Amino acid sequence: MPTTAEHRTSCDAFVSHIHLLCAEPGIRARLSRGRGRPVEECAPLDRYLSRRTAHRSGRRAYYTVASLIAMAGPQAHTPGVRTEPDDDTGLTTAADDLGILVAPATPAPAPSPPDPAAWFARPNLGATLAAAVCKAGHAAERTEDLLSVLTRLSDDQLHRRLPTAVTRLLKDNITPDWGVLLHDLVQRPRHRDQVGLRWRDAFYLATPEPRRS
Repeated sequence: MPTTAEHRTSCDAFVSHIHLLCAEPGIRARLSRGRGRPVEECAPLDRYLSRRTAHRSGRRAYYTVASLIAMAGPQAHTPGVRTEPDDDTGLTTAADDLGILVAPATPAPAPSPPDPAAWFARPNLGATLAAAVCKAGHAAERTEDLLSVLTRLSDDQLHRRLPTAVTRLLKDNITPDWGVLLHDLVQRPRHRDQVGLRWRDAFYLATPEPRRS
């Protein structure tokens, strides 16, 4: 079983892989059709995602995030987060999907262990909604209500509701951190309360306290 740090790294690697795939318009269009749908209803996506998601827990999260990235477009990278493939294997797999021959790259030095504090400094969904309030003028109370609903929904309903919420964010140039969102969606079926608390904490810590009447 992968460690927490390894799983977080794999989430970023998956996001990088999807960005690479979305550079091909035809693949991007196919991936976008999976938004909101269960994995069993996403057969057109399997040829691009099965190799990286089969037998993984929380598989629907990978399909949902892939479809959201495709919906957002290949330019919708999270600021400060790498978008290049993390390893030669990911690049080769993506290139194979696109029918491109890629020469082996020079092996890179072993990366330093990821810093857990750096991961939690990245914006989760709650922080992203807070940015919509503070930077894009979204109504604070309505956004707070949306967050409250999202944290209470069943996993199935959350996956169905996310495309609408994310579309509104993207229209105002607010891009979720796809790797963090993927990690949280994978964790949510087993740790729903903890994920919801992280989202709420991030939202309230980044938005002004309401005035007392």
